[in-house]
Amino acid sequence: MKRKIAVFANGWSDEYLLTALKGIRKCATENDIDVYFFVEYASANTRDENVQGEINLLNLPNLDDFDGALLMGNTLTNAGELDILREKILKADIPAVCLEYKVDGIDCICTDNYSGMRELCEHLVNEHQVKTVVFVSGLADNEENQERLRAVRDVLREHKLSLSDDYIVPGEWSFYRVQFSLESWLKDHQLPDAIVCANDTMAFGVITLMVRLGYDMPRDVIVTGFDNLNSSSKFVPALTTVNRKWDDRSYEGFKHLIDLMDGKPKKGIRYFPSTVVCRESCGCSISEEEKREQLKTINQVYTVPIDRTLFDWHLTGLDEATTGKSSVEEIHDSLKEFFGEGSSRYEGDTFCICVDESFINSFSDETELKYLGYSEQMHVLYGKRDGKHLPYQKIKTSYIFPVFSSPDEPANIYLIAPLHSLSNCLGYGVFKNYENVLETYFFYSWLRHLKSGLLRCRQNIIMDNMNNRLKEFSLMDELSGLLNRKGYEKKGIPLLEGIRDEKKTAMMMVVDINHMKMINDRYGHLSGDLAIRLVAKAIKETIPEDWCGIRYGGDEFVVIGEKLFVDDGAMLKNRLCAAVENAAKALMLPFKLTVSVGSVLVDPEKNVSLDEYFSMADTAMYEMKKKIHQDATKKDGK
Repeated sequence: MKRKIAVFANGWSDEYLLTALKGIRKCATENDIDVYFFVEYASANTRDENVQGEINLLNLPNLDDFDGALLMGNTLTNAGELDILREKILKADIPAVCLEYKVDGIDCICTDNYSGMRELCEHLVNEHQVKTVVFVSGLADNEENQERLRAVRDVLREHKLSLSDDYIVPGEWSFYRVQFSLESWLKDHQLPDAIVCANDTMAFGVITLMVRLGYDMPRDVIVTGFDNLNSSSKFVPALTTVNRKWDDRSYEGFKHLIDLMDGKPKKGIRYFPSTVVCRESCGCSISEEEKREQLKTINQVYTVPIDRTLFDWHLTGLDEATTGKSSVEEIHDSLKEFFGEGSSRYEGDTFCICVDESFINSFSDETELKYLGYSEQMHVLYGKRDGKHLPYQKIKTSYIFPVFSSPDEPANIYLIAPLHSLSNCLGYGVFKNYENVLETYFFYSWLRHLKSGLLRCRQNIIMDNMNNRLKEFSLMDELSGLLNRKGYEKKGIPLLEGIRDEKKTAMMMVVDINHMKMINDRYGHLSGDLAIRLVAKAIKETIPEDWCGIRYGGDEFVVIGEKLFVDDGAMLKNRLCAAVENAAKALMLPFKLTVSVGSVLVDPEKNVSLDEYFSMADTAMYEMKKKIHQDATKKDGK
C-alpha cells in the first residue's frame, strides 16, 4: 500500500503554494507517495467567525492514518494553526517537517531571510546610490519580517545611513493595506530614494499606488520586494526581489521527511541562503526572455476580463445548480447535469463534494451542524472520477476521498479545503492532481459559491418540510390525534378512490361512542374528552398501518382501508370493541366505555358513490347502537 503524507497550508499564499507544489510533486513522484494537501483560508482577523470554520479542516485528517506531515509553516500563522498541528503531530508520533518556520520538536527547513535582503540592500546602496529608505513591513511580530528588517538596518548603518521607526510603514503583507498606509505616510514625508517591501505582494501594491500618484519607477523612486513570485518578472516595471527558491526548499523538505519516515535521524533547523534578483524596478535591465513574458502578460489586458467573466459565469452556474432543489437527490442530479461528462476547465476530471452527515440530517430534523471536527460519515453529494460521474454515496470520513488510488497509479496529490458557513462545518471539497484550483483563489471562491447554494437549498427544504408539517397539522384532530373532517376529505376519500381505481375492495367503518351524553352530563366533559382519546388510541392500535383513522365529528369516528381480511370485517370490529373496553377497565373508569361499529365493503365493480357507502356504514352502526340501548333498557327493567 502506498505511503501517505499530509501537507498543511494556508491558501492565501497561492503563488507560493503553486511553486512549492512543484517541488513536492517531483519528490512525491520519485518516491511513489500520495500527498493529501489540506488548504485552509483563515485570516488574521480573530473576530471573523469564518476563522473557526476554516481551521476546523485541521481536524479532518486522523494523523495516525498518515506516514508523515509537512507544514508550510510561514503560511500557518494567521489563526494559531501551527500550535494546533504541532500538538496533533506529537500526539500521533509521526515524522514531521516544517518549511520556513521554526517549531519546537519538529525539524525545519528555512530560508535565510537575512542574506538575501542584505544582498539586495547592498545592491541598492552601492549600485544605485540609495540614501533614504522606507521599509514596508509585514506583520511586525513575524520572525521573517524581523530578519528582513534587521538586514536593511544593518546595511544602512554600515554605510553610515539609518532607518528610523518613522520610516517603517505597516503593510501587513497586503496589496491593499500598504496603499492606504503609504499614501497616508507620504502626506507628511518626502518621497524616499527606495521603498523596500518585505514581500512582493506589498511591492505590487506600492507600484500600483505610485503609478496612480503620477510617479515613475525607478526614475522617481525605487521599489523592491521579497519572494520572487511568478508575477514579479511580468509586472511593469519588472520587480527587483529576493529569490527563496521555493520549489527547491519544498523538495528538500519533502525528501527530508521521507528520510525521517525511513528511520534516519533528525537534523533540527537548517537554513538555506536567499539571493537577490535585479530587475527594472531598481534600474537594472531584464533578459530578453523576461521581456517576452512581460509583453505576453501586458497583452492579456484584453483576455483577462473575458476569462474573469467566463469564470464568474461558471460560479453563477454552480450557484444555480444547488439552489431551489427540494431534496439531496435533486441537488446531486442538478450538479451532475451542470458538470457534465469529461474534464472540466475549472475542476479537472477528478474531484468531489463531500457534505457532512450533520448537514444532511439538518434538512429534516433539528440536528445541529458540527462546530468542531467532522461526523463519522460523509455524503458524496457529487463526484467525478476520470471525467465520469460518481454515484451519490456515503463514505467513512477517514477515507477523505471516495475512491482509493490503485497501487499502479503514479503519485497523487489531493487538494482538500473546508466547506463551511461561518463557524459551522458543512463538509469539504477535494480535487485530485489539479493544482490549478489554487490559482487566483479559485478553490476559495468555488467553495463559497457552493456553500451559498447549499444553504439556500437547505433553507428551502426546511421551509417545505415546515409547510408540509403545517398542512399535516391542519388535517389532524388535536384531541384524538386522528385525522379531522378536512383530513377525511384530503386523505380518506383519496385513499378510498385509489383502492377502487386499482379494482380492489375497500372497507369503511363508522364508530360511535355509546352513551356519550350520559358520560358528559354525569362525569363532566373532561371525562368525555378522555373517552374520545381512549377510543382514538384503540383505533390506532387496532387498524392496519396504512389505514386512515378519522374523528369525523363529536364522538363519531370513521375508519378506512383496503380489505385485508377473509371475513367482512367482523374480526376487526370485535378487536376494536374489545380494545376500547380493555382500556376502560385498565384505567378503572367510573363509567362503562363501549362503542358501536358499522361497516360496509366498497365494491369497485358497483357504481355506488362514497357518500352512499358512508350512509350504509352509518346505518349499520346505528343498528348496533340501537341493539345496545335496547339490551341496556331490558337489563334496567329487570
